[in-house]
Amino acid sequence: MQLSGIWLTGQRLLMTILFKLLRLIFITGQRVYWQLNGTARKLREARVPQNYERSAQVLDVIFVHRFCPMQMADMNQFICTHSHFQNPQYIIDNDDITLLTIDKDRAIFCEPKEKGNLPLLVNNRK
Repeated sequence: MQLSGIWLTGQRLLMTILFKLLRLIFITGQRVYWQLNGTARKLREARVPQNYERSAQVLDVIFVHRFCPMQMADMNQFICTHSHFQNPQYIIDNDDITLLTIDKDRAIFCEPKEKGNLPLLVNNRK
């Protein structure tokens, strides 16, 4: 019985390592792409107080992985793509949006659109 627990832990560890490697490759490519298409510039502009109306970045979740189901959510558990920028008032005006987590740079909210599709609203305001 103990062997199955070790097997499950090893399996989760292997999946976590593979996810981290995939995420590293994806994020690296995404940063280059965002530099080329102007999304990186728009992200920097979103932090300026005059651009409050377009300061919430909407992300579409491609994949989520947690080593432990009890683990607190953070952006390192998601592979996401940029969708668009939104007014942060959208978060307040909609009842279906839930606060997922807060870190030192951002507040992360989630809004399920349909089964299997969970875009993230990332408020990059400090």
